Amino acid sequence: MDLTFEKGNKDQPKGHAILYYLAGDKILATYLAVLPLKLDLSKYVPPFLASQMKSSGIDEFSSFAIPPVPEEIEHFEYLERLADFRGDDLIYAGTVREDDPLEAANQVNDAVQTYASIYQNAVHEISPSHSSDSSPMDSASDLDVGEVMLSLMSERDKLGELAKLLSKLQFAVEGTDDRLIEESKDEITLLAKHLPEKYHISQIVDAVSQPSPKSSQLAQFYLERCYKIVDENLDDLGELEKMIEELHKETPESS
Repeated sequence: MDLTFEKGNKDQPKGHAILYYLAGDKILATYLAVLPLKLDLSKYVPPFLASQMKSSGIDEFSSFAIPPVPEEIEHFEYLERLADFRGDDLIYAGTVREDDPLEAANQVNDAVQTYASIYQNAVHEISPSHSSDSSPMDSASDLDVGEVMLSLMSERDKLGELAKLLSKLQFAVEGTDDRLIEESKDEITLLAKHLPEKYHISQIVDAVSQPSPKSSQLAQFYLERCYKIVDENLDDLGELEKMIEELHKETPESS
């Protein structure tokens, strides 16, 4: 199946994408995602159901599209803005018949499998060397426990964890505890791998690392900005970014 990446890079897929089709003069879209870790659903159901799941093949749940049949979207520009805001790939998958939902669902399923394959191939390229017949996602045991826990957290929960780590870093900076500073930064670096770049984690760390009231205020504004983004509170976000810009002018050492 041919997938056209209108936003994003086919060589570096995000693992989550807005997928759209054309049906005459209508635009239909769905959202697809590939889980970063292998999930064995049979572990979380009673034993008498586990064998049925394995025989049906649904025990290994790794990629999906919601909704399974694409829904109509009024404006293509909205999809573009949404993809930019969320950091999603935006993919054109061809035409679809709106009056044949079963066929549309099959097309979406094919697109999900194609995208998942592209994603897994890309991940394999950036992972440590493995044998040609193994996948970096074959076993969660290859990952640090902290990585596993972070991958299972929601974006809002990750921001909550970030707030705790920033408090720890601030305490270390104020106490000039170099060991604790390094430890805190390492933990934040690990967490940052599981958050999109739009949260500007490195800038927050830079601000917290400067022991001054203005830098502390700047870090607080950055953290508030993260929550505005995750809540999609765009109205207040613009005003907050103006405040950040003004404070940056007064705090050149944190730039």
